[in-house]
Amino acid sequence: MNSDSVQLFSALLGVATLVGGLVTGLALLLEAKAAWAESWLAHVRASGLWIMCAITTGAMVGSLYFSESVGYAPCKLCWYQRIGIYSIAIITFVAALRRDKNIGVYSLVLACVGLVVSTYHYLLEWFPQLESNVCSIDVPCTTVWFRELGFVTLCFMAGSAFIAVITISLALMRESRVAASQLTKEA
Repeated sequence: MNSDSVQLFSALLGVATLVGGLVTGLALLLEAKAAWAESWLAHVRASGLWIMCAITTGAMVGSLYFSESVGYAPCKLCWYQRIGIYSIAIITFVAALRRDKNIGVYSLVLACVGLVVSTYHYLLEWFPQLESNVCSIDVPCTTVWFRELGFVTLCFMAGSAFIAVITISLALMRESRVAASQLTKEA
């Protein structure tokens, strides 16, 4: 498989991840009002840790492939996004092995910070005149290594992963709160 094929495959995964994250967010808003939302969230909550682990591990492997195999040098903002993705991958893997769904706040905070960085980075790619002193001259943050489907770049894919992690984390946190309030009522 050549790098062009991997770019397209990664872009499609990024779009699918974004759609999944947005559907999960919509389901959170409509949980008490729509049967499909309750069903969707039941599946997300049952497998949420492994889903987050798969998304972030896939993003981690993809980022390493593009930098180490293809030679796309990561800029400073790319490194900040990597810190978030790699951290979430490790946290969710350990939590999934332990079946510990109480990690929502940690993954949520990391993903929110990562989403801010990837959104800013995505804006820089489209509007290079916004660039500030954040990036270096050697590897400018305005470099677009590829733009698949007309809009999917590396930081877009990272942003998609962060959105999915945010919505899954919120679903897990809401489940924990509901369970805690039921325990309080029973006591």
